[in-house]
Formats: sequence, structure tokens, C-alpha cells
Amino acid sequence: MLIQVYYFIFGLLAIAGGIAGYAKAKSRPSLIAGGISGILLIVAGLLGPGIPAFVLALIVSVLLLAHFLPSYAAKRKPMPAIPMIVLSGLCIVFTAIAWLA
Repeated sequence: MLIQVYYFIFGLLAIAGGIAGYAKAKSRPSLIAGGISGILLIVAGLLGPGIPAFVLALIVSVLLLAHFLPSYAAKRKPMPAIPMIVLSGLCIVFTAIAWLA
């Protein structure tokens, strides 16, 4: 299903973002948060389309939004906030569509 592919791609991008944050700013929190959120999204993709996967992806996406929206509002730094806000928002919308379909 297409939603599983999105979870995989989002998960890989979250991991890559965490690695980039660590490489650029030596930010261990970026590395840890990117790794954990990416792994959880990949797990959601592996669970297949169903309520457990949808719930896990929604929780991760909402938590990412809860972090990056205030961060962007305070700092006005577009990277990595804007991509993560967009990817999280799309994940929420796509998951809602898949869940209700």
C-alpha cells in the first residue's frame, strides 16, 4: 500500500535529518530524535496498513509537529523545521485518508 511507502520514506528522511544535524552542529539530540522517530516510522511501514501502524505514525507525526512548529516560530530557521512540518502534516493527512478508506 502507498501509505507504507510514505512511512518508509519519511522514516529514512528523519534518520538522515538526525545524522545531518549531528554532522553539522554536533547535536546529539538531533541524532537521537531523528533516529528514534525514523525507526518508529519504518516500523509503522513494516506493520502494514492497519490501526497499529496508523496510530504509531500519527503519534510520531504529531510529536514532530509539536516540536518543529514552535521551534520554527521562535527561531525562523527554515531548516530542518519546514521540511519536517510539511512531511509530518502530509503524514497525518495521508494516514487519515488511509484509515478512513
